[in-house]
Amino acid sequence: MKEEIPKFDLPLDYIVMDDITGELLNQYGRFPCKIKAGLFILCTQGTARATINLSEYVIKENDFVTLLPDSFLQIHEVSADIKLYVAGFSSFFISDFNAVIAFHDFFPVILASPVIALSSCRTPAFANIYKAFIESYQLFPLPPNKEIIKAILLLFTEAVREIYRTHKELSQFPGGREYKVYRAFIQLVMKQYRQAHDVSYYAHKLSLTLPYLSGCVKKASGRTAVDIISATLIMDAKAQLKITDLPVKKIATVLGFENASFFSKFFKRHTGVTPQEYRENG
Repeated sequence: MKEEIPKFDLPLDYIVMDDITGELLNQYGRFPCKIKAGLFILCTQGTARATINLSEYVIKENDFVTLLPDSFLQIHEVSADIKLYVAGFSSFFISDFNAVIAFHDFFPVILASPVIALSSCRTPAFANIYKAFIESYQLFPLPPNKEIIKAILLLFTEAVREIYRTHKELSQFPGGREYKVYRAFIQLVMKQYRQAHDVSYYAHKLSLTLPYLSGCVKKASGRTAVDIISATLIMDAKAQLKITDLPVKKIATVLGFENASFFSKFFKRHTGVTPQEYRENG
C-alpha cells in the first residue's frame, strides 16, 4: 500500500505500513508538526534524526518510538535506507475508546523517553506482529467492526507498557523527587501551555512553591521552566504558521496571547524573525 503519512491526523481509524521511504520522511523536515494520531514505530534499518516534543533523538535500528496524541514532531534528516514499521490510530478513534488511559501510569516516562532501544532478539518478534497486521490490512483494508480495531490498539498499548516496564534503562529512570516533579510539570505543560504561560500557574496546579518547582525543573532537565513553556509555544506556532492559513492574529489568540503584537515580539525574540517572515521564508 502507498499512503503518505498525514501531517496531523490519520484519515482512517487505523493504518499499518512498512513502505515509508527516506525521501518521503525528509519532506517533513522543514518545520515541526503536531501529531494528533497515536503512532507506534519500529525501526529495523537506517537512521533518522528528529525532534520529538522538546528533545532531539537519533532513531536507529532496533529502536521503538511511541508518539502519543498531541506530540510535536520535526524530522531533520533520514538515511536513504530507512526501514520502518508504522501502526497508527486516529485521534478520533483513540478518543472514542479513551485509549490514552491505558498509558496513564507510564505517560510521564513515555513523554520523557519516546524512543527506546529493543534488544536485537526482540526486534524480529515485534516486526512479525507488524507483518501479520500488514498482511491482514491488505486483505481487509479497514475492519468494519471497530471492536477489532480496538483490540489491535489495545495490543499495541499493552506491548508498549511491557516494553517500558521491563526496559533496563527505564527501570533505572531517575526516580528522585526532582525528576518526578519535572515529569509532572512536562505532562501538565503539554496539556495546558496554550491556556497558561506563567510558571506560577503550574506551581499552583502541582501544589508546589514557585522556587521549588523552578529548582526541580532546572536540576532535572538543565533548562528553566520558562524556557520549556516558551519552546512548546514556539513549536506550536511554527506548525500553525506553516501548515495553516490562519492569520497571525488568530494564531496568537489560539496560543493564549493577549494580542498579535505581543505574540510577534515573543516569536521574534525566540526565533530571530517575525511570524510573517517565518511563514514566508522560514
